[in-house]
Amino acid sequence: MTKSLLPKSRMPWGHLAVFGWLPSPLKVLAYRLLLGYRIGKRVRIGFGGVVVGRSVELGDDVEIGLLAVVQGRTIRIGRHSSIGLMSYVSCEAIEIGEDAKIREQVWIGGPQLPESRFTLGSRTIILQLTSINPTKPVAIGDDTGIGGHCLIFTHGVWANALDGYPVTYQPVTLGKSVWLPWRVFVMPGSSIGDGTVIGANSLVSGQIPANSLAVGSPAKVIRSAPDFPRALSQEDRATLVRDIIAEFDRYVSYHDATVAVDGAWRRYRYGGRDYRLYWRTASGAAPTVTSGDTVLTEAALSEADRSNYRARRVYWLDLGGRSRSLEGSPLTEELAQFLGRYGIRLARDAS
Repeated sequence: MTKSLLPKSRMPWGHLAVFGWLPSPLKVLAYRLLLGYRIGKRVRIGFGGVVVGRSVELGDDVEIGLLAVVQGRTIRIGRHSSIGLMSYVSCEAIEIGEDAKIREQVWIGGPQLPESRFTLGSRTIILQLTSINPTKPVAIGDDTGIGGHCLIFTHGVWANALDGYPVTYQPVTLGKSVWLPWRVFVMPGSSIGDGTVIGANSLVSGQIPANSLAVGSPAKVIRSAPDFPRALSQEDRATLVRDIIAEFDRYVSYHDATVAVDGAWRRYRYGGRDYRLYWRTASGAAPTVTSGDTVLTEAALSEADRSNYRARRVYWLDLGGRSRSLEGSPLTEELAQFLGRYGIRLARDAS
């Protein structure tokens, strides 16, 4: 069979044969020393997982799952992000923010052009069995969620253009805090504004404005600002936080942690270790905390507060300021993940 001028192998078989079978520590070392990849601390790459690129940078605590393939000319993956088991990400330029999650068996690839680019913001998630085609650029903003079985395409062509059939190559843009539930189809050239929710099983074609609820095939706006999203009072927010903390306590207790409450303080014991949490309400006073404690605050922290906590190695989850400490105790991390169940995502401290 005659070969084409340019190689078009979807799978990097040679790279897999050389590096794929190595255990994670050896693979990371080989990538650093032999290929010149810039790789942060505590990076984990599962068996059969590979990263293939000319210029590669993986931040601290990045995880590439079992049999996952990431390949591109330039690859940048931010700290604490992960790509799940048997997922495939292939694009000329790949840019993934921090705390982003691509779950199992996600497919991102297709025909490539010099401008092909896949950009995934921080604190985003793409759920199982979603397919994305970034032949033209696909840009997904921070804090956006894409449900399972979603389809995002930047090109549409099959029948002969010389016979008058349409050929479309156009980028797709999803703004910040967009939510696509399961089985949403986004067509080439579409854009979805910040804070917009698309109904399940909808087809998006064209422009959907910010802060809207759109459903149907094609999706049409049925609610928009100021009626969507619903405005909450401070009392509403306080009640919601109380409900979330009560549910968190019930959740960890079910998993054999013990919870002791003393006013604004909570002590969690699990695996023979104790962790302390101070819950500061919107009107509560600043706590006296020590190294290793976690502060959950409904009132936004000042820069002086954050600087003080950094210096004393106190962790925080700031609901009012929508930030969190760079690192955290196991309790901090567990509660941060639990808050995500309510769509509450907190940007990690830059320092």
